[in-house]
Amino acid sequence: MDLGALLCELEARCNDALALFDEALIHFADDGVLHFNNAIALEDLAREEDADRSYQRCLEIDPTHADAHHNLAILLEKRGDPQSLLRHLNAYRRLTTC
Repeated sequence: MDLGALLCELEARCNDALALFDEALIHFADDGVLHFNNAIALEDLAREEDADRSYQRCLEIDPTHADAHHNLAILLEKRGDPQSLLRHLNAYRRLTTC
């Protein structure tokens, strides 16, 4: 869903992007990248709990999605959940270390 990501990033039309993601998720519910992009749009709209759920769903589908671990760790830091924060940062580090 590159169009959704572009709408959110370049034109600050995150609500439009979310509508695209919602429609796409009806047809491709097991697409981890789609859930990841949805989470980013939700974060941009300050819907952090919804973003958390989308990152979690992305990681259920693809536990090796390093950026989802990273972004989720940032959300967990804001929320004050150091145990989960460390778990996701460690996963991110494992996945990105050569």
